[in-house]
Amino acid sequence: QSALKELLQEIHVNTKPSVKRVGRALDPNYGEGNNDDEEEDSEGEGEQEEEHLTQPASTLLADLAEKHRLRRRTLMQHSSLLELLELPSLMDACVRSSLYEDALSIAGFANTLERRHLMESVSEKEEQKQTVVVGVVSEIRRREADLRRMLIHRLRGDVTMPQCLEVVTALRRLNGVELERRNNKSGEQHDLEGVHAAMEMRLQVDFLEARDAWLEGGITKIGSAQAAAVAAASDKGGASSSRTSAQAEQILDGIERYRTRCFEIVTQFLAIFRGSFAPSTSSSNNQDHSYSLLSMWTARRVQTFLTSLNTNLISHVHDTATLRDALDASSFFASSMGRVGADFQSQLAPIFEPLLTKMIVGYWSDGLNGMSETLKACRDAGIAGPLFGTETSSSKDNSDGINVDDVDVQSSRTPHPPRSLLALPPLARFLNSYLTGLNELRRCLLPGAFPSIRLAHNKLIADTKMALQANERAALTPGLRGEATKLREAAAKMKAEFDKCVEPYMKNSLEVALGSFDYAVAEADKVRVEAEKKAAVSRVEAEERAKAEAEELAAKLKAEEQTAAAEAAIEKVKVEEQDNSKEEMEAADLQSD
Repeated sequence: QSALKELLQEIHVNTKPSVKRVGRALDPNYGEGNNDDEEEDSEGEGEQEEEHLTQPASTLLADLAEKHRLRRRTLMQHSSLLELLELPSLMDACVRSSLYEDALSIAGFANTLERRHLMESVSEKEEQKQTVVVGVVSEIRRREADLRRMLIHRLRGDVTMPQCLEVVTALRRLNGVELERRNNKSGEQHDLEGVHAAMEMRLQVDFLEARDAWLEGGITKIGSAQAAAVAAASDKGGASSSRTSAQAEQILDGIERYRTRCFEIVTQFLAIFRGSFAPSTSSSNNQDHSYSLLSMWTARRVQTFLTSLNTNLISHVHDTATLRDALDASSFFASSMGRVGADFQSQLAPIFEPLLTKMIVGYWSDGLNGMSETLKACRDAGIAGPLFGTETSSSKDNSDGINVDDVDVQSSRTPHPPRSLLALPPLARFLNSYLTGLNELRRCLLPGAFPSIRLAHNKLIADTKMALQANERAALTPGLRGEATKLREAAAKMKAEFDKCVEPYMKNSLEVALGSFDYAVAEADKVRVEAEKKAAVSRVEAEERAKAEAEELAAKLKAEEQTAAAEAAIEKVKVEEQDNSKEEMEAADLQSD
C-alpha cells in the first residue's frame, strides 16, 4: 500500500502542471493579468512551470491551425518527400550495381539541395527546421565515400584502357562534386585552383597505388605455395630435375608479366593524366609534379624488380643457359621501359656478372677438388693404377706434330686438348671440368665479367700447382705404403705435365673462349711460324734423306755393274779356255791320226 501511495503521489505531482495549464486554457476569463496567481502556485511545481507558460485558447488554436496547415502541405508533398528520403538508398544501389553515372547525378543533386535549402538559411532556428534535408545530404555524402572506394578498388583489378578511363572520369566528376560543394559554402574563401590541383594529385597517387596493388597481385613468388601448385600442375609426377626447369620458367614468366604490366600502367597513366594540365595555364608546375610522381613510381618499381630478380636468380638459377634467357628477358624489359624514359639496362650487369663468375668458378673448383680427392685416396690406399692410363700411338704423334692446314680453324675456337693427358686420368678429368666451365661461359658471355674470370683463372692455376706440389711432397714422404715408386713417378709426371702442357693450354683456351681476337691472332701466327719451321726442317731432312738414299742406290748400282762386268770377264776367260782346250784336243787327235 505504501508503494501504491507513492506511485499515485508521483503521478499527481507529474500531471498537476498539465492539468492546470489545460484548465487555464479552457477558462475564457483567464488573461495575462492573472499571472500573479500563477506565481503563487509555482513554488512547489519547480522551474518547468516557468518555462512553459500557459497561453490563451485563441492563441493555442491559431498555433494548432498553423501546424495543421503545415501538415496538410507536407501531406500533399508526400511522394516528393518519399523520393527525397529514398535518395541515399538509391545511390547505394547504384554504387553496388556499378551505375556510376546515376550515382554521380544523385551526388550532384545533393549539392543542389544543399544550396537551395541549407545555404539560404541564415539563422540557427531555420537550420534546425531542415533536419530532413541535412540527414539526406549527410547520407549521400557517406555514399560518395563508398563510391570513391569502389572506384579505386576497381582499379586494383585487370582493367583495359577504356575501362580505366571510365573509372578515372568518374573519380574526376566526384572531385567536381566536392569542388561544387566547397564553392556553395558562403562566407568561406577557397582557392579552388589549388584545391583542384591537390585533388588531381591525390587522384594520381590513388591511381598508382591501386595499379601497384594489381601489379603485385599478378606476380607469383618463386617458392611460394602458389608457385608450387603451378609447378605441380605443369609437371605431374616429374623428377627433381624438372623442378629446376619449372622454377626457371616461372622466373621468365614473372619477368615477362612484370614487363607487360609495368608498361601498361605507365602507358595508361600517360594517356590519362598527360593532358590533365594545359601548358598555357598557371598550373604548369603541377604537370611537372605529375611527371615527377610517375618517375618516382617507375624508379621504385624498377628497384623492386631488380631486388626480386637478384634474389630469384641466386636461389633458383644454376646454369648459364637459364641465366642467359633471364638476361635477354630483362634486357627486353629495360629497352621497353626506355620508350617511356626508364631504361635500366646499365643496372643489369651488377646482377648477372657476379652470378656468371660464380657459376664458372664452381665448375673449376669441382674439378680441382675431384683431382685432389683422387690423389689423396690413391696415396691412402697405396694404389697407383687409377693415376695411369693408356697413351695411344696417335696421341704420341699429335702431341708433337702440328697440322698447318688446321691452324686458322683452331685460332677461332678452343684447341683440341693434348692427347698426352690420356696417360694421366686425374689431370685429364680436371681439364675436362675446366673446359666445361668455358663451354658454360660461352652460353652467356658478359664482357664485364672478364676481369673477375681472369683473376679466378690465375687463382685456379696457383691452387692447382699447390695441390700438385703437396701431392708430390706427400708421395716423397718415407714410409709410403703400397706402390710407392709408381705413386712418386705419377706425382712427378703430373706436375711436369701440368707445367709443360696443361697450363699453357688452359691459358690459350681461356683467351679463345673470351674472344680475345688479338691474342688468338698472335697465337695463330706463333703456331704458323713454328709449323713452318718444323715443315722446313722436315723438308730439309727429307731432301737429305732422299739424297743419301740416291747416293746409296747409285753406289749399289755401281757395285752391281762392277760385279756383273767381273762375272762377264770370268765367263769370257772360261769360254776362251774351253775353246783353247778344244783346239788342243783336236790338234792332238790329228797328230795321232
